[in-house]
Amino acid sequence: MRRILKTKLKQLLGNWHVVLLVLGLGLGSCTYHTNDYDPLDVPDDVSFEADIIPIFEASCNSAGCHNGSIAPNLTRDVAYVSLLGGGYVVPGTPAEDNSLYQVLDGGSMEAYATDLERAYIKKWIDEGALDN
Repeated sequence: MRRILKTKLKQLLGNWHVVLLVLGLGLGSCTYHTNDYDPLDVPDDVSFEADIIPIFEASCNSAGCHNGSIAPNLTRDVAYVSLLGGGYVVPGTPAEDNSLYQVLDGGSMEAYATDLERAYIKKWIDEGALDN
């Protein structure tokens, strides 16, 4: 029995590169995602006009997507009404419960916003999604 175990151990260790490859593939595919942002990066009061609209202009409607051709329309003059009227943002609810934030944080639009931009949008929604 001892001889069989010794032979199996030699075979396993003889293929150490296979073991490392399997472990590397398994561990390398692990990811960690968090919604926690440094509160120092975001001001106490986030303004829809001064802070959120510039994000939409730079990331969402400048490429010709959310400029009226694809909902929600995020152009300066109708973005607020479009977000609330379309149900993308519901004032008074946590950001995580709003579809605008969900698509930006782990959803289909995540690649189009930076962590800081997501933090601004989260803060704006959590503050009540004011039209300020």
